[in-house]
Formats: sequence, C-alpha cells, structure tokens
Amino acid sequence: MKKYIYLFLILTVPGINGCKKDYLNRQPTDTQNTTNFYKTPAQFTQAINGAYAPLQGLYNGSFWAMGEMRSDNTSYEFNPNDRSGTNKEEIDEFRELNNNDLVGAFFNASYTGIGRCNVILARLPAAKLDAAVADTITGQASFLRAFNYFNVVRMFGDVPLVLTEVQSVGEAYKVATKAHVADVYNQIIADAQLAITKLPVKYTGTANKGRVTKGTAETMLAEVYMTQKKFDLAIPLLRNVITSNAYSLNANYADNFDITKENGPESIFEIQYIEGPNGLGSDFMDTFIPWDYYDSDVTGFEIANGAQNGWNIPTHDLITAYEAGDKRRAASVIEFTSDEFGIDLPFIKKYQSISAVQGITGNNFPVYRYSDVYLMLAECLNEQGFAGGGDAFRYLNLVRHRAGLKDKTAGNSNPALNVATQDAFRDAIAHERQVELCFENHRWFDLLRTGKAAAVMIAHGAREKTFKKPYWTVNSAAYSNIRLLFQYPLNEGNLEH
Repeated sequence: MKKYIYLFLILTVPGINGCKKDYLNRQPTDTQNTTNFYKTPAQFTQAINGAYAPLQGLYNGSFWAMGEMRSDNTSYEFNPNDRSGTNKEEIDEFRELNNNDLVGAFFNASYTGIGRCNVILARLPAAKLDAAVADTITGQASFLRAFNYFNVVRMFGDVPLVLTEVQSVGEAYKVATKAHVADVYNQIIADAQLAITKLPVKYTGTANKGRVTKGTAETMLAEVYMTQKKFDLAIPLLRNVITSNAYSLNANYADNFDITKENGPESIFEIQYIEGPNGLGSDFMDTFIPWDYYDSDVTGFEIANGAQNGWNIPTHDLITAYEAGDKRRAASVIEFTSDEFGIDLPFIKKYQSISAVQGITGNNFPVYRYSDVYLMLAECLNEQGFAGGGDAFRYLNLVRHRAGLKDKTAGNSNPALNVATQDAFRDAIAHERQVELCFENHRWFDLLRTGKAAAVMIAHGAREKTFKKPYWTVNSAAYSNIRLLFQYPLNEGNLEH
C-alpha cells in the first residue's frame, strides 16, 4: 500500500473556561488538548500533517474548476437530465455569483490551512525541539501558509492577512478585514524565503513522501516573482532547483501520472491521496469522465449518469493546440464520441486508474513538476532579453524532446518551428505550457500572469458557444463578463466591519 502523510484534524481553539477557580479550569492530562499537545516532535509532525490536509479537499473539489475550467483548456458536458451542477457551469462561463459554494469552499479550505500553520508557528518556539526538527516543521508550515495565500490572492485580490492564532469568535471578526494585495505578496515572499532556509533538499524514508522541500519553496517563490514581473529574481531560484540535482525529467511523459510511479524524479510537489474507505482518496477520473460514457473500462465501474460526471472536459481549443506527433496527447486525453450528442468529446486520461471502490482512487494531483521549472526558466531568460541560440531555447527544447517534437529555433526554415523574436518566444512558451501542464491547474494562472486572460477568453467563449449551441442549451450570459478575479465569498464579506 502506498505510503502517505497521515492527516488529522487539529483543534486550535482552547476550550472556554466557565469558572474562575483554577482547579475547575485544569485540562485533563490523559487526553490531547491545547495545553498539553504542542510539546513533542511527534505531536508537531501530527500537526503539520494536519496543515497539509485541507489541500486534499481543495484539489478534489474546487481547485480544478477555478484553475482549469476557468481557462480555455477545459469546459463541461451539458447534462439536460440533471441540472444540479450549475455551480461549475457558472464558473466555466464567468457567470458565478458571490454565493457560489465551490468558490466559498476554495476560500474556506485555504484559510483552514493557513490557520493550522499559524497555530504551529505560534506554538513552536515554546516547545524547545531539536533544531533540525524545529527547522523542518517551520519550513513546512511557512511554505504551506505562503502557498495558500498565493492561491487566494491570485483568485480574489485583496484578502484578510491572518498571521496569528485565532482563539475566539471576537478575534475572528477582527482579522476578517481585507489586506492590500501588495501586503499579502510581501508576506508570501517572506514565508517562502524562510521556508527555503529551513527545508531539506530531500527527505529519507517513504513516510515522508509528499512533504515540501527546499526545491518546492524555490519553485513557488520563482512563480511569485514571475507573477510580479520580477524575472531577474526568479532566475537564480530556478537555477538552484536545477543545480540541486534533486530532480530529473521522466523519460516517459505518462509516467508522471502513473499511479504506481507517484512522487517520482520529476515530482517537486504533488497532493497525496490513498485509495480506500479512509477519507483520503481522490475521485478525479469519476468526476472528469463524461456522464454518457457507459462502458466500465476506464474506471472499472459504469458511470452513474448524473451531474457528478462530465466536468473538466478538454476543449477543442486545447485539442487543436497539440502538434502532430506530440506524445503528450495520448497520455493526457482519451478520444471519445458522445453517445448523447454524437460529437467529439475527449476526456482527461492523466488521472485514470482502476480502483476497488468507485470514486475512491489513489491518484495524486501534481502541483509542481520539473518540466515546469524548465519552462519557467526559459520564460524568465527570454524576458531578460531575446537570444536566438541561448539557454531559453535549450530549456524549451528539452521539454519538447521528451514529447517527441523537433526543436524550435531562431531562423528555422520550417515556419512552424521558427521563433525569431521575443514576442514569438513568449507565444512558444505559452503554447508549450498549455499542452505540457494541461489539467494541472496552471492555465488560468498563466493567462492572468501574462496579461492574456481577457483576450484569450473572449475569443474562446465565442468559439465555445458556436460549438455547443447546436447540441445543448448555452446560457445567454456565458462569457459576457470576463472577470479576472472571483467575487469575494458572500459569507466572508458579511464578516467585514
């Protein structure tokens, strides 16, 4: 059975004392509570595992809808018989309101993770742990807090910046006020920089698989700097990841998504899942397979034919982005003609596995892969100045080689492979990232980061409506307002003073 980081719910708010006499206020010594828990290395390991836990629900639930369906990479298969999935349709078509439950779930899960990190970082100094143990815990908590903030600030803009342990309802109201985006980014950078100094390059022991490393923190901080257009600061971080020799490209692209080869040499960070009735499984394939795919060969079970299926469906924009001979296409999508509509409707293959129980698989979700580092570095080098035969081309083509494609070069006699200007290289990187990292929640953030989101999605929306209208109902408001930020969740907005 696959080793994984075991996850626990950590209670962070002390019990309310109802009497002033000390002997009535004492906590029981034979059970774990807030006065006797955060003491030992084992307890802090349990606590940090609990800080990873919200990421499982985040990636199982709302992240792919907000990070991939929001983009031109994926959409959905309309289900005329079960209309209970409209919250996802609204996100895909930029129609969601501030009470959309998926958007609220994303926000809440992110702040649950942030809150658990705050408790760990607050309690750690008093525990007097061995320095090496304390450093590893500090590094993980600092990274996870930064990672959650990086996600919410890109999704929502101004958000509350909570950095202390919240111990009462009154305190919760006080910290609900939004902070400026710049202040949130300053904290993300500070946390990531601290994590880099505390985390190991790698761990020993299979029980530590899935924990973040120095390379994870460097990769995330590089992406933060790229989001801020500080490409000169991202370059040394990405070079550090490469020269660490801790990672390498898999020879076979599909190995990145093989359930038997998870946490492999290309993995910099992936969300861990384990098959079985333990609440730690993933359900990606059952969610992404079309609801009218009636065979059982993909998941081992017949599809339930309801609104829980048919999401994150690859678009024609994505399918046509693949070059002839690109090996990544067969590893990423399954070709399918819809039984209901009679149209080509491919679906995601990356997360395919046969499980013993329907909807409970052990497929991990990749967050950062080594190929991403190559493409990020190529982009940063090009932003510093176009060089026809420079390292930017080398890193770009390393990724293309693995896909079975020919080099792109400046002055190539083949127009499809000729990249002769800085703008042309930007387009080449955007294209390569789209097909290399599809279905891994990068595309929407890439469009935001490069300033292309509005133009790309307006054009994509027009194509999508033209494609869908002959076969199913398309809301008249679809793609009519390309918002770059999600609306702030209604319940959270009500907490602000």
